[in-house]
Amino acid sequence: MDTRNNVWIAVCKSGKVLLSLWNNEIGERSVGKVISIKPGYPIEECVQIFTDKNLPLLVCPTYIAKNRNGDICVSDVGAVVVTDAGGILRFRYQGTSRNSNFEPYGLCCDSNCNIIITDMKNDRIHVIDKDGGFLHFVRYEGIKMPRALSIDENDHVYVGEWNTTSIKVISR
Repeated sequence: MDTRNNVWIAVCKSGKVLLSLWNNEIGERSVGKVISIKPGYPIEECVQIFTDKNLPLLVCPTYIAKNRNGDICVSDVGAVVVTDAGGILRFRYQGTSRNSNFEPYGLCCDSNCNIIITDMKNDRIHVIDKDGGFLHFVRYEGIKMPRALSIDENDHVYVGEWNTTSIKVISR
């Protein structure tokens, strides 16, 4: 799989590294996967997820996070895909309505296993529970095109916006 510049990384507390990658193809030939490695060891597992119609579920995976419950959360085209640790699909979150043009990028997980997701196209940050249920939008005045997210041990969320040099900190 030729991945060139399409690799996203998450480092887990266990020391494992999760990589999400895709094959640089657009459209029907685009295929993504998640690889789990422990530095200094061979690749442990390659999780390539397929739909019930044997089509790849991950098309163009970007940001990736591992939740405290072991789930792997990946932002993809129009959806956040959540699997268990073995790559079995748990759910796909596609925004709050089918007409929202949901465009997820950065994501992270809080101490309650909630998943926090940037929605760049709609200037929003979604919070969903560990089972994919929508909880609320994060309210923060002036967020424009949120793209990157990180969270600290106190559940403060750090938001990076597309095309700016500022980082906004949201206390929850």
